[in-house]
Amino acid sequence: MLPLILSMAVAGTASAADPAVKLVSAADVAKAIREAPAGLIAAVPLATAAEYRVLGIRRGASGEAELHEKEIDVWYVLEGGGTLMTGGTLSDPKTTAPGEVRGSGIKGGETRAVGKGDVVTIAAGVPHWMSKLDAPMQYLVIKVAAKP
Repeated sequence: MLPLILSMAVAGTASAADPAVKLVSAADVAKAIREAPAGLIAAVPLATAAEYRVLGIRRGASGEAELHEKEIDVWYVLEGGGTLMTGGTLSDPKTTAPGEVRGSGIKGGETRAVGKGDVVTIAAGVPHWMSKLDAPMQYLVIKVAAKP
């Protein structure tokens, strides 16, 4: 499943001979996440183009609630899991970068359990937050530019 997701995210409409195609092996993904900077939450870029970014995430804490105004998130959970809250409104919202808003939590959102093997899609403009971890997480996030 992981190779399929990476192939879809990285290849786009490019042909197999296109030098813009990038393959990130499972071993390289695991190594990049394992060697990401120390801290409770770390993100490491795995592939980048104008329309998307693929990040490897290691999460040992719930962290801040997020809202991306111009990006769609697609998650593939490799390890661990917990409670994802989506929707509602951000608590104490603060713009941290253009199009990026963070908050201390979410009011009025919907919760769902996520874990190993799950795929989650989060539309642009939707608040989201890992409000509780059952086990430290490792996951891929594919950030796709939303159409205006």
